[in-house]
Amino acid sequence: STYSIKPSPSRLDLRSLPILSIDPPGCKDIDDALHSSLLPNGNWSVGVHIADVTHYVEPGTELDLEASYRCTSTYLVTRRLDMLPGLLTTELCSLKPGV
Repeated sequence: STYSIKPSPSRLDLRSLPILSIDPPGCKDIDDALHSSLLPNGNWSVGVHIADVTHYVEPGTELDLEASYRCTSTYLVTRRLDMLPGLLTTELCSLKPGV
């Protein structure tokens, strides 16, 4: 897919940090990650990163209402039922490198 995400002044771009996904290997919706870095005073900064779909899902829209109805993604043995469309869960809201 070809798409671009325009930076927004209200959002902080953290792509320069060494962020590691905590999702299992083979996971298609990379939406949970962590980072840590040593601060100059010897303390550690630890960041928890969760994909933010609210940038793309406006309150009260059909997409928002359907996601509210589904409440969560459901994982079955042979398939999964996503709360949101795949373009959002596996691409736009993904914490994959370069996104």
